[in-house]
Amino acid sequence: MDEPRKAARIDFGAAVDSITPRRPKIDKSTTSAAIADAAQAGFTGRSDKVNIDGRSLRKSGRTAQLNIKLRPETKAQFLERAQAFPNTEDFVRHLLSLLNGSE
Repeated sequence: MDEPRKAARIDFGAAVDSITPRRPKIDKSTTSAAIADAAQAGFTGRSDKVNIDGRSLRKSGRTAQLNIKLRPETKAQFLERAQAFPNTEDFVRHLLSLLNGSE
């Protein structure tokens, strides 16, 4: 009992290889030829589009959000009146100016 216990060795090598099969390597010349043929046929890749991220959306300076609870009929009337403005922020600013009496 004075001998230290030996650590168990577990080999998952065979099990892992059977679970995750390896994908075959794709020849780069075949891929580039396929892309060239697709471009000639008029197909475009998704990478041709401009990626939109949060920075471009925040560029206008509108980073705060306003959440309020309303009755359904009040919300419907609010959205109906806001249709006459280019965006909801302009409509809210108009309402605030009317409340302040500056217009």
